[in-house]
Amino acid sequence: MSFNKWRNKKSETTTPISSLVSKVFLEESPTLPVVYKCNTANVDLPTWYNQNESEIVQELAKYGAVLFRGFNIHSEDDFQQFVATSIKQTAKYVEGATPRTKLSKGVYTATEFPSDQEIALHNELSYVTEPPSKLAFCCLTAPESGGQTQLVDVRKVLNRIDSDIVSEFEKREGWLLRRNYGNGYGPTVAKAFGMTDIADIKAYGEKVDLKVTPISDEKVVTEQVRKAVHQHPISGERVWFNHISFWHTNNLCPDVRAKMQEDLALEDFPYSTRYGDGSDIDDKTVEALRLAYTKEEVKFDWREGDVLLIDNWLVAHGRKPFTGARRVLVAMG
Repeated sequence: MSFNKWRNKKSETTTPISSLVSKVFLEESPTLPVVYKCNTANVDLPTWYNQNESEIVQELAKYGAVLFRGFNIHSEDDFQQFVATSIKQTAKYVEGATPRTKLSKGVYTATEFPSDQEIALHNELSYVTEPPSKLAFCCLTAPESGGQTQLVDVRKVLNRIDSDIVSEFEKREGWLLRRNYGNGYGPTVAKAFGMTDIADIKAYGEKVDLKVTPISDEKVVTEQVRKAVHQHPISGERVWFNHISFWHTNNLCPDVRAKMQEDLALEDFPYSTRYGDGSDIDDKTVEALRLAYTKEEVKFDWREGDVLLIDNWLVAHGRKPFTGARRVLVAMG
């Protein structure tokens, strides 16, 4: 393999990159992600990335996820510098559904969800009209146990789904996402949209094919219909790109679902999914979709300083339950 040369900014010495960084796969995850492993100390990741971007972009297009391990990444500022190099335009977390904290420009905490719960596989913001094409994660504190970010190639997921199921979604105009804000579950409408004026939210909805229905000053219902199968914006590959099973009410933790059913009618749940024509998606279909993800899932243990770059159109991600402290940051764009 031929590598560009990397210049250490501190020492100003030039060394062949092949002696500094090797390309490998992890034993526990032999197909995804491809790993660039740094074999020496104090290699500046943003500089190295900039010098080798062409090859990394090719690997990202092939595999969908690239892990950088052993580079000089120790802080939020270090990660921010990498984000500025690898993601040309960061995106705001608009229409988000999970709690996270905004840090520096374009950088957020990963989902702040109870550590004993798994976050199911999903492509980030698959339901918006312009989803982020790239995601970058950075591990600053590795958990005691668990806490892996599981990954799945959604090209392979699509190949595992029965063609009759795929055809049904295409025949029924894709899938519909219904969200209820202000009922005490999930984010408030202000948190999700970064706006408090209903007129502004409705104006936003008109631009992005999102139906916004105010119920009261605090309660708002939104609905959007999206395709279940998309084409990758660059390669044209067909991908299973949606939140259909993720937000189907059948996917809720049983205890949470039971509590919601005590307080809410099904149509008032914070989120639910149907076929695009409004008809119900049966539990058997949802289970088949979940199984397709599970069959292709891979995972790896985080190490402090790891940085993971994902093509959001090609690879879905999630999070396993964990113990101990875990600090992972994310940027998207």
